[in-house]
Amino acid sequence: MMVRKTLISLFFIVILFVFIKPINSTMISVFNITDAPAVVTKGHYGTSLIVEISFSDESLLDWLKTVKEPYPLLLLDASWIERSPEHIKIIQERKLPTGLLGPEDVVDEPIDIAFVQKDINIYEKHLKETPLWFATRNHQYSQPLQKNLFQQQINILSPSLIWKGEKAPKIQKGDFVFTSLHQNDQVSFKELNTLLQQNKFMSIEENIFGYKVQTKKSP
Repeated sequence: MMVRKTLISLFFIVILFVFIKPINSTMISVFNITDAPAVVTKGHYGTSLIVEISFSDESLLDWLKTVKEPYPLLLLDASWIERSPEHIKIIQERKLPTGLLGPEDVVDEPIDIAFVQKDINIYEKHLKETPLWFATRNHQYSQPLQKNLFQQQINILSPSLIWKGEKAPKIQKGDFVFTSLHQNDQVSFKELNTLLQQNKFMSIEENIFGYKVQTKKSP
């Protein structure tokens, strides 16, 4: 009788493990945040920092080696990816979260999807996964682009706030704070580190869903 009760208990424990663990798992696969093509501009639970990168120097390499958790999301330009193998190596070794920074788009004159797909292919070749996050350089998104990225399960982000350094930004709960490291448009790393120290940023996933997840694309 005792053995039977033990077996029944073990059975229910296994059932609970099978059905509950995936819900609480720290690993999620490819997903769409929305159920239709859309641009996500805000979370719910805190604030997130997104850094656009298209320009390399030694200062950037040092920053990538030393930036502390919670890491900002790095949106990488495809051309920059191709010419920055040392930076990409550090990003991969430290498991810094990344997405793709695409070319400019115009709502009334949609970009050729082939150009965007070329950038996606470059990202996949060097980062060994499909980008989960995407933004264009000018934060405009035509309907064809939104539809195409949605079909590929790539989520589109756009800033709630753009920060260009100097003054502390007036951040509100849920904000996606975008800043850039471009050749002719970048904040200093001193300012960037100060911003990180003075604010309790969280990952995009935590901001949207309310709990920490490790985003990893399924093969």
